Amino acid sequence: MSLREKKKQETRDRIFEISGRLFREKGFENTTVDEITQEAGIAKGTFFNYFPTKESLLLYFRERKEELVFNILGSQIATNAPAKDKIKNFLVLLAENYEKDKVLLRMLFFEHRRLVMASGQHPDRKQHGHGNQLRFISILRDLLKEGVENGEIKERVDLQIASETLHAVYFHSLMMWMHSDTDDSFSRDLSAKIDLVFEGIGE
Repeated sequence: MSLREKKKQETRDRIFEISGRLFREKGFENTTVDEITQEAGIAKGTFFNYFPTKESLLLYFRERKEELVFNILGSQIATNAPAKDKIKNFLVLLAENYEKDKVLLRMLFFEHRRLVMASGQHPDRKQHGHGNQLRFISILRDLLKEGVENGEIKERVDLQIASETLHAVYFHSLMMWMHSDTDDSFSRDLSAKIDLVFEGIGE
């Protein structure tokens, strides 16, 4: 990364960090671009060079989370741990990261969903979200396949169903946690559910 690119990234990150703080304090709807630029010490035109609209901050937030997902995944794939441990560690580490800022995560997630579901708005984003789900499931399937090849997982297990089940457990747990106003641990809840999936509920 060149010095110019590094400075641009630093400016983008600064805008996002200040926006996140203001969103926590005032809410997304009640925070204006003028307030963000004033706090960041930049011109309004500079803001729009990085983010065409205030709503585009939500897309950047999603991109940052997607980057996090694949960084965590890469770190797990590089280990020599059993495939089941890689899967569990991947999902639990992701949950632990989300726990660091539940307020902002929940606010931006539901605001983004509101925009996506609004009639006639952002028609391409639904497809993008579906594509990410399929990619997530594909990653889990590849790890499960590794487990079968290593003799950790039964060969008769349908890998597509198993990967979709793990994804469903993860996503449902995330939604339940974000809707909850308690301080329950998302990572502990998810960890217990993953153990149950791998152990099975039969005798």
